[in-house]
Amino acid sequence: MLDELKAFVAVVDRTSLTKAADALALTQSAVSRRIQQLEEALGATLLDRSSRPPTATAIGWRIYQAGSTLLRDLDRLMSIPREDEEPSGIFRLGLPQLVADVALFDIAMQIKAKFPMLDLKCRTEWSTGLQLELARGDLDAAAVMLPAGSAQPVGMHAKFIATLDVLVVQSKRDPIVPRCARVADLAEQEWILNPQGCGYRAALQRSMEDVGKQLRLGVDMHGTETQLRLVAAGLGLGLAPQSLLATSNYVQDLAVVEVADFSLKLDIWLVHAIELGNLSRTLDVLDQVLSDAFAVRAIS
Repeated sequence: MLDELKAFVAVVDRTSLTKAADALALTQSAVSRRIQQLEEALGATLLDRSSRPPTATAIGWRIYQAGSTLLRDLDRLMSIPREDEEPSGIFRLGLPQLVADVALFDIAMQIKAKFPMLDLKCRTEWSTGLQLELARGDLDAAAVMLPAGSAQPVGMHAKFIATLDVLVVQSKRDPIVPRCARVADLAEQEWILNPQGCGYRAALQRSMEDVGKQLRLGVDMHGTETQLRLVAAGLGLGLAPQSLLATSNYVQDLAVVEVADFSLKLDIWLVHAIELGNLSRTLDVLDQVLSDAFAVRAIS
């Protein structure tokens, strides 16, 4: 029935049987025959043949409107597997909260500017959860953070973006530990950190347990910028990637603590499903935004 519908829509679009036949590379009789077959299948007269040129009947006009939409949707459906086609539909992106805090605004702005037919659906989750969702097919792409030097995620395409140096910070105005300290000293203070599940919180906790200490949590919350504001106010120690710290509104109010027996680096990877079809072009935007967002900047 698709060929018959295409013939009918072509005639109404061009208000000419001749022009429709030329557009479809058919004879006029072949176009007329297809429209008649469509009318028989639907049990309705679609063209008023008493007028010159033939025009759509009332029911024919409704069939034309619905059929035009169906054919456009079919064209979009057929373009989904083609990587060179304009991205359209829904792009399901997963980001760790830290990455979302830093880069989601620019990702959304640039994707919508470049691909207006694409709807962005973003989910924030810990990196382990994002990898599982990607493997299940619940996401099209994700940024994940892994301990530096880890092998790239398997079973999906992955591109390395940047390595984050995660620093220990405290209030510059009201410091609570010496500028140079050890993990055992840090364990005596309260911390302002991400909730359970955060990779660098877990690394810090393991480091304290290795020296027989426990992590003292003062504030458990999402949102690195708010965490840094609380640290700057003297409520405790915090952890912050160097690239994010350099652009924070509170960088002038914070001091980096050099810890002799603790060092934390995380790699950011852009991972995505093996076949993305017409969503493939979004990866260039993601790559550029993430690379710019996490470029290492000096802390004055």
